[in-house]
Amino acid sequence: MEININGFEYHRDEVLEALKNKGYLIFKQKFLSRKQIRDADTEENEIYALKGQDLPSESTKWHHVACREFKKLVAKPPLQ
Repeated sequence: MEININGFEYHRDEVLEALKNKGYLIFKQKFLSRKQIRDADTEENEIYALKGQDLPSESTKWHHVACREFKKLVAKPPLQ
């Protein structure tokens, strides 16, 4: 999986390594999910980047954390 940060594409493994270097615990969760269409169990994976008292949730999924950590806001500079 690729993620776009500041206009550049990064591979998932590269981003996870950078999050580890920033002190995040990378937590991988596997679970079975039943698909309604075929009524079959499939294995799904979620990856979370946790720090401090964080618990796995939508906001601690690795791609959300990476966006918060690494995106730089580019503001329009004032005219001088």
